Amino acid sequence: MMKKISLLIILLLIAVAPALAIGEEKQTPEQSEFSFYIDPLAGPEHAEFELTLQNLGEESLVFEFPTSQKYEIIVKDDQKNTVYQFSEGKAFAQAFEKLKLKPHESIKWRESWDYKKGESRVKEGEYTVTAQVKAISVNGKAVMDKQQLTDKKQMYIPGENPVFKGIHPEGSKGSYKIFGEARPIDGKFFYTVEDGHNELIAETEIVQHSKYPAWTPFTIEITLPESKLPKNGSLILNLYERSKEGEIIHTYPVLLERFVPRK
Repeated sequence: MMKKISLLIILLLIAVAPALAIGEEKQTPEQSEFSFYIDPLAGPEHAEFELTLQNLGEESLVFEFPTSQKYEIIVKDDQKNTVYQFSEGKAFAQAFEKLKLKPHESIKWRESWDYKKGESRVKEGEYTVTAQVKAISVNGKAVMDKQQLTDKKQMYIPGENPVFKGIHPEGSKGSYKIFGEARPIDGKFFYTVEDGHNELIAETEIVQHSKYPAWTPFTIEITLPESKLPKNGSLILNLYERSKEGEIIHTYPVLLERFVPRK
């Protein structure tokens, strides 16, 4: 009797094996075929999010979306309350769309957030950033595991800078203008320029005609020879003031330009 039961089980397994194989073919491709991640950069007045979707394989990948929304970004505080959601207040076309990536090709998306929830700026502290590509299938295979297209990072949001605000740079290739407002206590502030490794412009003093608490507009013009520009990296302007003891305080970093190696 036991032999008959065992034989019956074996025959049943053989019979359903093709069906199991067909089911596996409809699942999401192996995660190693593509990668997705988000790089959050928390600046003094806003956060920048760079999302990257990359084809790691040797064959093209086609991602299918149920609407024109390609991704979602959600930021939560330490109490797990949502303080920012990319899609909130946005309208997306309700039509299927496809995105094709050739072998080893990647696509990047960039978004920014001004730290506002409603009319108020969020508090200084640690926040969790979750990003997800909204594809429902890859090469016709349903995305069964959403974690394959999801990335989560931590981001520390700084407190509001009491001395500098509204800073925005213009220019490229070594020639820049930086606009903003400042209200240093002693009526003067300083800046340096560096590439993350070397100081390219030494400490320079800016004297204003008014003092704290009045905000005063300023413009800084910077010119660097091409030989000093980084081949691979970022050019950073550091604004700050000094305390009565000479210590650097109220630092405000400004990204002037990113440089990548030429292929």
